[in-house]
Parts: sequence; C-alpha cells; structure tokens
Amino acid sequence: MQKPNELLKENENLNIIYSSRSIAKNTIYNLFGYGIPLIFALLLIPFLIKGMGDERFGILNLAWVVIGYFSFFDFGIGRALTKIIAEKIGNNQTKEIPKIFWTSIFLMFSASLIFTILLLLLVPSLVYSIFNISETLQEEALTSFYLLALSIPIVTTTAGIRGLLEAYQKFDTVNIIRIILGVFTFLGPVICLIFSNSLIWIIVFLILVRIVVWVLYLSQCFKLNKTLKGNVRFSAEFIKPIFRLSGWMTISNIIVPLLIYSDRFLIGSLVSATAVTYYATPYEIVTKLLIIPSALTGVLFPAFSASYGKDPEFAKNLSVRAVKYIFLILYPIILVLITFAYEGLTLWVGEKFAINSSFILQLFAVGILFNGVAYISFSFLEGIGRPDITAKVQLAEFPIYIIVMWFAIKQNGIEGAAFIWMLRMIIDSFILFWFTKKQISTQFEFKFKSKYVFILILIATSIFPVFIAGTVLKIILFSLVIIIFVVVSWHFLLQKEEKIFLVSRIKALTSHTS
Repeated sequence: MQKPNELLKENENLNIIYSSRSIAKNTIYNLFGYGIPLIFALLLIPFLIKGMGDERFGILNLAWVVIGYFSFFDFGIGRALTKIIAEKIGNNQTKEIPKIFWTSIFLMFSASLIFTILLLLLVPSLVYSIFNISETLQEEALTSFYLLALSIPIVTTTAGIRGLLEAYQKFDTVNIIRIILGVFTFLGPVICLIFSNSLIWIIVFLILVRIVVWVLYLSQCFKLNKTLKGNVRFSAEFIKPIFRLSGWMTISNIIVPLLIYSDRFLIGSLVSATAVTYYATPYEIVTKLLIIPSALTGVLFPAFSASYGKDPEFAKNLSVRAVKYIFLILYPIILVLITFAYEGLTLWVGEKFAINSSFILQLFAVGILFNGVAYISFSFLEGIGRPDITAKVQLAEFPIYIIVMWFAIKQNGIEGAAFIWMLRMIIDSFILFWFTKKQISTQFEFKFKSKYVFILILIATSIFPVFIAGTVLKIILFSLVIIIFVVVSWHFLLQKEEKIFLVSRIKALTSHTS
C-alpha cells in the first residue's frame, strides 16, 4: 500500500509530465512530424502521376495501402505497450520496462511472420484475379507485392519500438524520424523515376527507408533506457497482461484497416486501377488533415492512460476541450476544400482530374470533419482501458459497410464509394460520442441547448457550395459562412477565459506588427 506522501509525489509527477504546456509542445512536434511529409506529398504527387502514368500510380497506391494495412497487424501489442509503459512510468515502476518491451517485440515479430506467409500465398490471387491490373503490368506488380510481403516484420515491429518512445513523451525524437520516413515515402519514388519508372525499384527503395527508420528508432530507445540493451529476454509472465489489454485492440487493428482500405480494394477489382487513382488522390489530400487530431491524440493517449485512474476529472476536461479545439481548427479548412474543390484540383493536378475527383473530394471533406473530432473519443476509450467498446462498434459495422460499399460501387462507381465512406464517418462519430459520454461520468448528462442548433446549422451550411457553380458566387458564400462560424464559435463554443486569452494574443500581435 502506498503512503500518502508517495501518492502525492506521483500525482505531482503526472501533473508535470502531462501539463497543458507539455501536451501543447508535444502536439506541435506531432504536427511537424505529420505536416512536413504532407507538404512533400502535395508537391510530389503530380510528378509521380505524370512520370508513372495513371495505372502504375494506382498500383503504387495499392502498395502504400498494403504497407499501411500490415503495420496494424501487431495484435494490438504496440498500442498496449505504450499504455502499459506509460502507466509504469507514472507509477515509478520502470525496472519492469525492459522485460515488457522485449516480450512485446517478440510477440509482434511472431505475429508478423504469420501474416508474411499469408500474404505471400495470396499475392498471385491479388495480382491476377482480385485487382483489375492490365497484363503489361501484372509481372511487375507481382514482384512488387512479393517484396512488400517480406517487409511486414520490419513495418510491424517499428510501431512497437516507436511506442516506447511515445510512452516516455519523446515526441521530438519520434517526429524527426517520422519526417524522414514520410518525406522519403514520396521523394523516394520521384528519385527512382530519374532512372526508371519500374514499380520494383520504387518498392525496394521504400523498403530500405523502412529498415533505416527501424534502426533509428531502436537506437534512440537504447539511448533513452540503457537497461534495454543488456536485458534482451522473453518473459512469459507478461504475455497475459499484454494480451488482456491488446485482445480487443487486436480486433480494432484488423478491422480498422479493412474499413479504411476496403473501398480502394473494391474499386480496384470492380472498376479499374485507374479509378483507384481518381479516388485515392483526393482521399490522400483530405485525410492528411487528420494529422491535426492525430497529433493531439498521440499525446493524449498516454495522458489518458496515466491520469484517468487517479484524476478522472482531469481526463474528462482534457477530452471535452480537445473535441472543441479540433472542430474549431478543422471546420474552416474543410469549408475551403468543399467550396473550392474543383478550382484547387485543377491548379494542382489538372482539369481532367478535377472533373473526375472534385465531387469525391467534397464528400471526403465532410466525412473528415466528423472523423477528426471522433478521434478524441476513440483515443479516450482506448486510453482508459475500454478498447472493447471501439472494437465492438467496428465489428458491428464492418459487414454492413462492406456490403453497402460493394452495392454503391457497382451502381455509382467511385462517387457511390465516397458517399458511403462519408456516411460511415458521420454515424461512427455519433456512436463514439455517445459511449464516451457514458464513460466520462454519470453526472455528465447531455442537455439539449440552443447552441447545438447553431452548430448543426453551421455544419449544414458547409454543404451548400457543392451545388454552386462559379467562383465569384463561391467566394461570396464562403465569406458569409465564415462570418457565421466566427460568431457562433465566439458566443457558443469559447469559454470566458479562452476569449480573454484570444483577445490578449490578438492585441499582442497587433502591437508587435505596428
């Protein structure tokens, strides 16, 4: 049993580690880690499409999907590792960290070998039967997918190694390495195009980058915790606690990638690889906005894990404010994308792309607004040890979503796929908010207030630009909606102290510029 002074000391340590300033600082690190690769993606994707051609770039998109998909296949151990180590640090029980770390890495590696063998067996079917790839590119795609299958252990264990750094709040280190990976994911293929447009060389380059990143992460872990190097051992005693937490996370890690990537797989098989390009390109643009909630939840997840048991009120306030701030940041950006989707795509990748993809971009943008704020609920539920809730929601919606998506693509092609994706984001967000409300507190009751009507009207007005043609009219409507957004946010969303802070910052900036 802990003495009162020991408990007080632990709470003080938590307040220091998860103070508002440290959360803000680490969130900024994450924004740079996600944002800089996004800039490179926006700049280099047009060159990749031009240099590779629509179909070959579509296959590269499928390759990125495979890499991303199998990075989730760690049986939830990577996420569980971050949570467990964050709790050990918060409770000053760091001696057990090396055993937990190496046991987790061993389990992740073993799981990855299973899926490597599975994918190697499935590759011929993917290339020759499932994906609608032209005969001239089938052999090239076959070799590329075989290489990707062999890289799964590296991709999978990287998530666990990075998880230890995140548990220690070393987001500066994590994001320097993340920038290297993100930049070369797009810059690497461009470099390869100087010598050849073959997918094989591009995939080899991407795998080599992943290996370098793996080594960098592990070397930083050794510097951070020197006991890791001399205590490389598997401890069976930690298998049960790891899997107790990771069991439901495993289901999420299997279902979520299927939900994320099934649309592109279905489009590739039911329509064509070229259609994947028209669908995936606006998807890659708009989903990069999720770097904002991802940057915040990456920091909040260990904060929820370490603080909820000792100070649930702190965790509750943290989650409520996070939802509000994500909405305030995302809404004007989403409105820009919806209003000027056609004009933006025309400038970026040409009028042909704009004709085929502008409506897709608008539907994705609406979905991302809901998905972005739902990130907080998802992270909160997993952080407090209730990954079963999110997993059960995903299990329930998965078969329905796949069936509806299949019919939508058959009937309406990529437009139908984008609409169903948007609808799932909206429904998913409301379900997660409801479960979060129940977990936060029995006293945190939802009461209907007039401000919710204004917020719903605000969201609804963002749909109007979809039906308007003409840049001038779009600019006028955009300006009106932004004015409404500012008024509603000021009167109904911001608290008194937040208004005072904003006014003081505006005055400081004004005086500085003058």
